[in-house]
Amino acid sequence: MKLALLLAASATPFFSNAAGAPFTGVFQGEGRACFGGLFVRSKTIEWTSSFSKCGPVRYEILDQDMVSEHPRIAYRLVERSKQCRNAVIALTHYDGAVWDVKGYPSVEAYQKRDLPDWKNSVQPDRAVTSCGMLKQ
Repeated sequence: MKLALLLAASATPFFSNAAGAPFTGVFQGEGRACFGGLFVRSKTIEWTSSFSKCGPVRYEILDQDMVSEHPRIAYRLVERSKQCRNAVIALTHYDGAVWDVKGYPSVEAYQKRDLPDWKNSVQPDRAVTSCGMLKQ
């Protein structure tokens, strides 16, 4: 029995949240456009960078898959100020402590992010901020 529990525990994904606890963390960005910090708390999110100031603001989880090879989660900001360019902040983990953090100007831009006319578009309503950020 103990062996079965040990094997089950070792198979549990690194990013799973016990008892449905929210994903939280502090992320640090560097460089001209990404300098600043992202703070994901249990009820609010805040992303301050060179070109945008978002939050702290309440969020809703728009999309989440924390058990795949590349865990990801997307937050829809419930309210945002004029200084905040993002309606959605999405995080994807690829390697080590570095996360790809993307800011989308609308929920529509997030939902259509993989469509050819939307991907890498220069139109303001489709422009995506992308930063590699180190989880502290």
